Amino acid sequence: MGRLRRYLFPWSKSGVKVFDSDVLVLGSGIAGLYTAIKASKHLQVTVLTKKTIEESNTEHAQGGIAVAIDKADSPTLHFEDTLLAGAGLCDPSTVRVLVEEGPTCVEELMGMGAQFDRQNGELALTREGAHSQRRILHALGDATGWEIERALVAKAKDSPNLTALEGRFVVDLLENNKGDIVGALVLDEETGELEGHLANAVVLATGGLGQVYRYTTNPSVATGDGMAVALRA
Repeated sequence: MGRLRRYLFPWSKSGVKVFDSDVLVLGSGIAGLYTAIKASKHLQVTVLTKKTIEESNTEHAQGGIAVAIDKADSPTLHFEDTLLAGAGLCDPSTVRVLVEEGPTCVEELMGMGAQFDRQNGELALTREGAHSQRRILHALGDATGWEIERALVAKAKDSPNLTALEGRFVVDLLENNKGDIVGALVLDEETGELEGHLANAVVLATGGLGQVYRYTTNPSVATGDGMAVALRA
């Protein structure tokens, strides 16, 4: 395999528009917006998204969220169920973070406006495949992702320190002479112009690559752009 080109386009600050922020988030799904909203409490944040801010895999996700919040449940039980279902394919340390931090993250999502289904005033938890306890939350039946994205988009638009720019296609991650990532080179799809977005921290939350396969249920934006720029970096 030949060496990958580090940059697809040569660039300099004098040749493109340059924007600065404390944190640059690439992607506007649940990971990107959740991170951006939290960071914007103390920092200036820019979110770049390829299409509209609403369009992501999150918006199309129909399944629920598994979280150990029932009185009869616990993160330990959730951990054990996950490893059993994973049949040796799970990283236990990663699963531990998921099950232990999950309840707090769900509480924060609700604090940001996400409304999950309820029954008699209580969260409606269901038991689904491989789970030993009732721990699946849904929103609007099978529109869980849509509801979460709706809430996060509304919260992001109401956050004064957060700027979201749509129609920005990431071309390259930018690095300084020490090899540190300091921003991204992006294409404004409306004007056809390149932009340089510099930041003290860059968050890559661009989602998956379902569209590289012949058959996929992923939306058209899931083309693996973030993985490509990360590989070249």
